[in-house]
Amino acid sequence: MTYHPKSDFMRVMLERGFVADCTDYQALDEAFVKGVVPSYIGFDATAKSLHVGSLIQIMMLRWLQKCGGKPIVLMGGGTTKIGDPSFRAEERPLLTDAQIDDNIAGIKRAFSPYVAFGDGPTDAMMVNNAEWLDQLNYIAFLRDIGRHFSVNRMLSFESVKSRLDREQSLSFLEFNYMILQAYDFLELHRRYGCLLQMGGSDQWGNIVNGVDLTRRVIGGEETGGEVFGLTSHLLTTSDGRKMGKSASGAVWLNGDMFSPMSSGSSGATLRMPMWAGS
Repeated sequence: MTYHPKSDFMRVMLERGFVADCTDYQALDEAFVKGVVPSYIGFDATAKSLHVGSLIQIMMLRWLQKCGGKPIVLMGGGTTKIGDPSFRAEERPLLTDAQIDDNIAGIKRAFSPYVAFGDGPTDAMMVNNAEWLDQLNYIAFLRDIGRHFSVNRMLSFESVKSRLDREQSLSFLEFNYMILQAYDFLELHRRYGCLLQMGGSDQWGNIVNGVDLTRRVIGGEETGGEVFGLTSHLLTTSDGRKMGKSASGAVWLNGDMFSPMSSGSSGATLRMPMWAGS
């Protein structure tokens, strides 16, 4: 990567080794130079705590705020009811509304040490995508949103293709996940002027879908300008596997689920980019 950024945020992201991919480095950099860029990362509520891999994304939000951007923490109260199939061998277990609400309450605790919430232009905000996903009219959604998606293209994304190549079942429920995540970006743009979606590199296909959908729809609505996607490298074990909530020896961020005193019990050797620091 030879691009030399002008904005503080893009400079920090590149210097610290966060960035895996970006839809348009130069245009995103210029957007940060021009003013406040509301940006979001989504977190599904599949457990009562986030894991150490999510700390990379939390630190991206922290640096975003320190550099004058506006962090939006999106809780997946709606998308958790489906479950992200990306690079998974089997369908996630379905959770009840009560379990999801309980998990969201636990996850919220992870953010307060890193980002400041409030009502100011660069204060962080937390929203729940159940606010709009739970209210969707299925026929209207298919007509207005579904028409922008090509099934051929959706099948080409590695997260889906790898599952099908292994001849592992992919339910229609799971297949809809990427459409709903894309719709999140559009809805956040309409409601809060969100211009950037960030996430781990395993979310690249989903993020590109959201960028494409939002560009198509806002082009007709004339409610905003360009939107962007940015992914970070994943935290992996020494053998290259993603560290996640379902991984053996998962390192939780909430101390009551994984005490720092027992952090060596998993025996895992972790590899991550140089994201740490104030």
